[in-house]
Amino acid sequence: MAALGTGGKQGTTEWEDILRSKGILPPEKSADELAADTLKAMVEDRVDTYDPHANKDVDELDVDLEEADEEEEAILRQYRDTRLAEMKELSGRRRYGPGLTFISATDWKAEVTNAGDDVPVIVFLFVQTDECRRMEQLLQSLSTKHVFVKFVKCKAGDALKNYPDSQCPTLLVYRGGAVLKQFIKFDSFGGAKASVDDVEWELSKLGVVATELTSKPSADNNRFQMRRL
Repeated sequence: MAALGTGGKQGTTEWEDILRSKGILPPEKSADELAADTLKAMVEDRVDTYDPHANKDVDELDVDLEEADEEEEAILRQYRDTRLAEMKELSGRRRYGPGLTFISATDWKAEVTNAGDDVPVIVFLFVQTDECRRMEQLLQSLSTKHVFVKFVKCKAGDALKNYPDSQCPTLLVYRGGAVLKQFIKFDSFGGAKASVDDVEWELSKLGVVATELTSKPSADNNRFQMRRL
């Protein structure tokens, strides 16, 4: 019980206790009851906002339209029109993936600097090390997923004369001819055990790739390890 007038979320005031003893206020809920109420509210909110058509493609919507009543049909046609517009927009964009395009220093201006204002370019500077080979594998996976992002690779010494091998792998992120950020080695992505999700997360923070991740993967892994301990 807190002192009079100093109550907060962590306790009750003497006045609240008096009112409860006289039946004016309802009994204070336990921590378990509060947690249950919070969970119930979250579930109800999720049910209220759930949209069964939000992630359906055109073919799935066509199937639903065959069985829809007049009111449902109007809603489904709106979704269908939206999906068709999205498909049309995507069909007009140039695909760069999957894969990393090898470039030399003489290709840099055309392939990187002048790639276009709306084209994100991920430049991978590499040398012949295990770390660089592992990074290339991660980037290969990302290039398969993000086909509208341009992934290129260039020998570090070719791109920048006397660039130290110890700084590789290095990623340079370009858009509109400008460098948004550079990532040096795996330290930039959470350490030697960084995954493709870790790389995607950092790139998504720059707005060059989309992601379904909601938090930093390496941080989630660390919390999991702590719970196991």
